[in-house]
Amino acid sequence: MNNSTDNAAGRFRTIAAVLVLLTRETKDGTEYLLQKRQNTGFADGMWDFSASGHVEKDEPITKTVCREAKEEVNVDIIPEDIEFMGLLHSFGDGEPRFLGCFRVNNYSDEIRIGEPEKVAELKWFNENNLPENIIDSRKKALERFKKDGVFYQEFGWK
Repeated sequence: MNNSTDNAAGRFRTIAAVLVLLTRETKDGTEYLLQKRQNTGFADGMWDFSASGHVEKDEPITKTVCREAKEEVNVDIIPEDIEFMGLLHSFGDGEPRFLGCFRVNNYSDEIRIGEPEKVAELKWFNENNLPENIIDSRKKALERFKKDGVFYQEFGWK
């Protein structure tokens, strides 16, 4: 089902998704776990948050965060450990989306690629040394969160 089609009441629906960022503290500062995308049709070959995915029908957003983290990077998260970072309202592929950004620095199980067909690589990056080929909206979200804390940002609109 395409979330952006009209529903029975004739109202427009916007796609809802989550971006999940695993973090850790090191002697050199905060590090972010990023994934390199492949075979998805969106930003393949570029670095993204640790995990991402669409919110399913009848699924609260915290459950989506937990599910996507388990599916993509094999970690278990409890809702109490999820920190809201901000909201991106994007329009990049002809479909408007709400992307809830969430940070988690308390998780269990061994980090590993859970969807090798979609994720080429996982790698930790220092918050002050992000890769050049990170998705632009993600880079701007990370910069905004670091500078201002919780944020709202529009991206890709004319």
